[in-house]
Amino acid sequence: MSSENFGLSKTNVGKLPALAIILGVLALLVAIMAYNREPAPQNKVAASSAVPGVLDRIEQSGELHAGYGVYPPYTQEDPNTNEVSGFSVEIMQQIAKQLNVKLVWHRLNWNTMAADLKRGEFDVIADPIFQTIPRGREFAFTEPYAYFPYGIAVVNKNETRFPNFESLDTEGITIAVGKGWASETLIKSRFTKPDIQSVLTSTDLLQVFNEVLSGRADAAVADGGDASRFVKEHPDKVKALWLDSPPAFVPAGFALRFSDKDGAEFFTVALRNLKSTGMLETLAQKYDIPAVRIKGFQ
Repeated sequence: MSSENFGLSKTNVGKLPALAIILGVLALLVAIMAYNREPAPQNKVAASSAVPGVLDRIEQSGELHAGYGVYPPYTQEDPNTNEVSGFSVEIMQQIAKQLNVKLVWHRLNWNTMAADLKRGEFDVIADPIFQTIPRGREFAFTEPYAYFPYGIAVVNKNETRFPNFESLDTEGITIAVGKGWASETLIKSRFTKPDIQSVLTSTDLLQVFNEVLSGRADAAVADGGDASRFVKEHPDKVKALWLDSPPAFVPAGFALRFSDKDGAEFFTVALRNLKSTGMLETLAQKYDIPAVRIKGFQ
């Protein structure tokens, strides 16, 4: 079949290679321009996930954004006014006052606090966050400003099977722990015989103890503060074991985004200053916090 059958003359055929080269060059230029305008998908994700550190945010907005989850007496919330108060709250207020910045509070969800912090909903968690080994990969921590007794068990009022912490390692019993909390790490690392139930705590840290009230668990293990609060609310139904001789202690401090090491160091410096001026001791007395809980600053 001849080229004439396709509407091409011999003259046009001779021009095809040059035309093809020109079209190819133009296509290449268009591709290069498109590439320069549109970043690679992974770059877009990285850019969207970049959140400024707390010091940068303060510099840009003049505001300090802090999250709190209600953990008396460290963070408390008035149910009528939503006003926050407490030991940790006053520490934050002192820091904001000396920086001459506005302090903005955000109520957090305990189950999503790491993701919310990473996303930039707030820049620092004001509650004393327990410093466990797994959390060392999630947060940038300040030096501890409190130490908490934990491994405390809440059981039914008439329970007599557990004379000491090690006695919880018994087949046929169920132990409730808060999912993701220090008590869960402690129990799972020490015990193999009981059935360990991890409970989502959402906005109420005392939920885990309801497993004992309902009969779904023989014991609920948590820190001393939460255990004491729950026993005070249900003194005729439950009791706390080993409050006077806790099986373990855990350090706690402010938590920031893992990438915000500078921010964590700044808050550590602030805590050291407030300790040296006697402010931490004064606040501990005001909120009736036992000395052992701030022994790291004694």
